[in-house]
Amino acid sequence: MEAIKIEVSNTTMEALKNFGLSEYESRAYIALVSLGVATAKKVCEVANIPHPRAYDTLAALEEKGLVEVQECRPKLYKAVPPRTAFRRLEKALARDKEIAIGELSDVYGVQKSKQELWTMHGKQNVINKIEEMLMGAEKYALLSFPKDLLLEIEKTLKSVAERGVELKIWSCTEDNSKIVLPFGGNIELVTDNQVYANLLVVDGNEALLSSGCIEGYRGPWIGIWTNEPSFVKLISMFFKKLWKEKKLEEETEILVSSLMRLKHT
Repeated sequence: MEAIKIEVSNTTMEALKNFGLSEYESRAYIALVSLGVATAKKVCEVANIPHPRAYDTLAALEEKGLVEVQECRPKLYKAVPPRTAFRRLEKALARDKEIAIGELSDVYGVQKSKQELWTMHGKQNVINKIEEMLMGAEKYALLSFPKDLLLEIEKTLKSVAERGVELKIWSCTEDNSKIVLPFGGNIELVTDNQVYANLLVVDGNEALLSSGCIEGYRGPWIGIWTNEPSFVKLISMFFKKLWKEKKLEEETEILVSSLMRLKHT
């Protein structure tokens, strides 16, 4: 059967590699998708694979459930549908991931030093650390971030809130618009005309400070993470002081409004 010439992007090649296929395995699978049914020799020609590597490459694809083999002389090979292939690769990767996480977590807990201070550069690295900290929260988290950053971590906040973790969030918006978080849970939210510092404290055990506390910030992002007790306590005290003052201000406004209504009745 003549090959149907197909063009695949670098994205497709990288996707196959990211799911654990080697360069030759990726080429062979793509060639079989094009050919339909083919011998090892034909796959080598289309995929530009050295003939000595043909059978071990196709055997690896068979073991991963990506090709079917017809036992005849010579053997014939057929690719399984791409959606099925990726589903099988995803399942195998998820299984391997859980095994790796379990083994590495045991080692990580032993090797991790008691008191640390680390810096990170770049907005995405800062956000990744924020989400990592939140996903590890067990009791509570104190957050102070502008609205646009809160929206970037919205899914993580929702997941954490649904686990029953208490969240206290201080935020602001550039246009003073109301911030609405589309989920419930143990959440308290206060807004002000500014965020005095980008910060996160989790369970009183770890804290993060970063640049970018102005909505729409375009400068360099630098984050500092620590689990050093005195630093964590200091950052917690700063947040709690601001929180207490803001709550008192809100209560005073409510009281004044109530008294004004009584005065006019």
